[in-house]
Amino acid sequence: MYQASVLKIKNVRVHTNADKVLLGTCQGNQVVVGLDTKEDDLGVYFPSDGVLSAEFCKNNNLYRHPELNKNPDAKPGMFDSNGRVRAQKFRGEISDGFFVPFSYFSFLKRSEQELLKEGFDFDTLGKTEICSKYINKETARILRETKAKKTKTAKSSVMFKEHFDTSHFGANVHKFGKGQWLIETEKVHGTSFRVGHVQTDRRLKWYEKFLTTMGVKIDAKTWEYLNGTRRVVIEESSGKQFHDPTIREKAFLLFKDNLRKGETIYGEIVGFESTGAHIMPPADTTKMKDKAFTKQYGEVMAYSYGCAPAQSDVYVYRITFTNEDGHSIDYSWDDVVRRCAELGVKTVPLIRKITFEELALKGILETGKETVDDRDTQAAFVKMVEEDAKGASVIDPRHIKEGVCVRIEGGLNNQTFKFKSFEFKFLEGIIKDSGVVDMEESS
Repeated sequence: MYQASVLKIKNVRVHTNADKVLLGTCQGNQVVVGLDTKEDDLGVYFPSDGVLSAEFCKNNNLYRHPELNKNPDAKPGMFDSNGRVRAQKFRGEISDGFFVPFSYFSFLKRSEQELLKEGFDFDTLGKTEICSKYINKETARILRETKAKKTKTAKSSVMFKEHFDTSHFGANVHKFGKGQWLIETEKVHGTSFRVGHVQTDRRLKWYEKFLTTMGVKIDAKTWEYLNGTRRVVIEESSGKQFHDPTIREKAFLLFKDNLRKGETIYGEIVGFESTGAHIMPPADTTKMKDKAFTKQYGEVMAYSYGCAPAQSDVYVYRITFTNEDGHSIDYSWDDVVRRCAELGVKTVPLIRKITFEELALKGILETGKETVDDRDTQAAFVKMVEEDAKGASVIDPRHIKEGVCVRIEGGLNNQTFKFKSFEFKFLEGIIKDSGVVDMEESS
């Protein structure tokens, strides 16, 4: 899900190489803003990888082509005709998203404008669409085909749940507090899978159906293993899958006949298909226009994760236990590690495990203050996560991390939030522009 957020912009400062714009910080992301922007100004932040609606762009003269704007004689904006919000560089500085004041919403009805309160997340205001997730044409085609493949006889189970959409870390820093463990792991760039040992409806034989009409109680449930992508149960589909199906079968067989009843494993398949094709498309690093970056990772950077061509690997990031009524609890991170060791499979790499209290001490050390408040602790937290998201993968130094996932532990159901590095988002945007299918969206 893609949404804009109403928030106060922080750390407004001078641009290092431009005198007509400033820099600011929104949800831990640096953005380029206008000269009239002040510290703690309330406005709307659009994260990268979204699309602004045609109505929003037109009414605010945001298009670079004047004929698309409401006032074609006025100064045009910087957006292409698709209204896409990108991670990009402006005069040597990162701009990761788009921040605007409330005046950009003056074309709406007053009742719609009044919805803009701090902390409000949205994609529509009233009946007016403002923004949406960016999905290129090839990804949209795959999504349509996948939906069309489902059959009426699909296997399913209330116990076999999809992995939740992971929210952005920067918008949820306030959810971390005293008494909680903070688990930070590498966000692995692959294609999602899930395997569950769950209860499903059994197809009754003709004589069993007859017996039920006579009042005989027949057990219509059975336990079996289901295999799926993030959204689709593989057994639900017919026809060709987007990826070589052997990589999913290989992942499935690692867990088949080895899970406890009610367990579901969630993870990523990385590396290469058996045909030798990349599971995730390689990136042209020269587009970064950063010689040091290209020297470190090469002109073409493949997300190989230590795999040789035609080989793949599996990394687990979550395990749940779900009962027959569909109620789930998450295993703690330590239990995920122990269970994966029993199964002989890998977990995503742990970057750090820290308590909120230890994080507060880190804030004291960094600020030099005798005591720190929650804002200091959160600032230290954001800085730490931003730094951890950068650089080479822990698994394979030949390519960058996608970013990190930050998990809160302190109850039956844990929460996990993602933070992608700017370098990854920048290169991902270029790959999507080329028409390559976005596997996070299509799987």
